[in-house]
Amino acid sequence: MSQHTSQAGFTLIELIVVIVLLGVLSVTAAPRFIDFQDDAHAATVQGTGSAFASAIKLAHLKWATTGNSGPVDNLDLYGNGNNLMDMNANGWPAQSYLPYEASPMLDNEYDCMSVWGAVLGDGSPTVAIDTSQDYQATYSNNTCTFLLVAEPSFSIFYDSNTGVVTIDSTL
Repeated sequence: MSQHTSQAGFTLIELIVVIVLLGVLSVTAAPRFIDFQDDAHAATVQGTGSAFASAIKLAHLKWATTGNSGPVDNLDLYGNGNNLMDMNANGWPAQSYLPYEASPMLDNEYDCMSVWGAVLGDGSPTVAIDTSQDYQATYSNNTCTFLLVAEPSFSIFYDSNTGVVTIDSTL
């Protein structure tokens, strides 16, 4: 008596169909995972930009409540002697340098970096004039631009004449 043995398995056609289906699914799902990274970068810029805007407004408020009406040199923002800010004639942060300057103005990338560091304090996202840190600082016409290095289309703008902070986190 002969026994008939049957082997269960997939045919070559079935394997190809499964591989093609998995390929189609991965192609349609991949963009959704990529968008998560863009969303994370956008959220980072939104959070950092909001903190920066609040700190700029706080510095202006400190300038106003201490009775100032023009440029101020070395305003102690947080009362700890560590975050000294030079305020321009409009009462907005312009730079953070010693020694005394009669009419401080924001006029280069280094001023942008000093404002960032002084208003946000320690532990803030890092900034440099190159791409070696979290944000890259650039300057043009009294405006600082802080580009997120991981996604340069996301940025924070600070106009030192008006104190307006604008956040661009759209692709």
